[in-house]
Amino acid sequence: MKQQTKCYTISMPVRTFWLVFLPLCFLLFAVGSLVGFFIVDRKVMPKIVGVHRDVIPTPDVRGMEYEAARNKFYGVGLLTEVRAREFDDSVPDGNVLSQFPEPGEAAKKGRKIAVTVSRGPEVAKIPTLRGINERQARLDLRKSGFTVGNVRKAFSNLPVDAVIETFPPEGTVTSRAMDLDLVVSRGPKPTHAVMPNVIGDILSEAKKKVVDAGLKVGAVTYQNNATLLPGTVMSQSASPGANVPLESSVDLVISAIK
Repeated sequence: MKQQTKCYTISMPVRTFWLVFLPLCFLLFAVGSLVGFFIVDRKVMPKIVGVHRDVIPTPDVRGMEYEAARNKFYGVGLLTEVRAREFDDSVPDGNVLSQFPEPGEAAKKGRKIAVTVSRGPEVAKIPTLRGINERQARLDLRKSGFTVGNVRKAFSNLPVDAVIETFPPEGTVTSRAMDLDLVVSRGPKPTHAVMPNVIGDILSEAKKKVVDAGLKVGAVTYQNNATLLPGTVMSQSASPGANVPLESSVDLVISAIK
């Protein structure tokens, strides 16, 4: 006798099928598709391709010259910023001491990698600068890792703008973190000065002009004059434009109201 196959059916109201069962099937299908896409995109594809999308291991640039390190980062889609400059006895001046993130760490393309650049050894010998012009002296000091601090002008037999001396003195071994001061020549000291015109100036301005010209303010006397503001220079002992011995004293007469 032939065995009959049993068939099973699920019976549900039409309203339940359309309003509950069918939407539930669509929801499960959508959720399953999203989960499948996530697994493929985040788990399967990275293993096939070998790297995450837009994420790369950070190259190792420690010890490289800064420009070469910057080009290496740029070649893989990363940017560079200098976080600090520090002295180091083993890494040459201008080369990379350290980096963040560390070599091999994951970094997204377009990220800035912070590097610390070496300033070389902290101590160095001050080069010989006497007799060379100020501009060349600054360049030589920069090459040696030093920074120029104050620059003072002084009379000297050396040509104008030539370096007379440094502080600390040349040849001294010192820290490159300390600024170096320069004394620069104004040329030979003159024997005479040109007398400025200070008539009509107030006393404080007149004194400054006299001193800046290489002269001294001598006797200051006051004379009654109602037509001028009190404290105005009425006359001077040396005529404006006259050549007078350097550091000569100049007497001034100042207006006053009694």
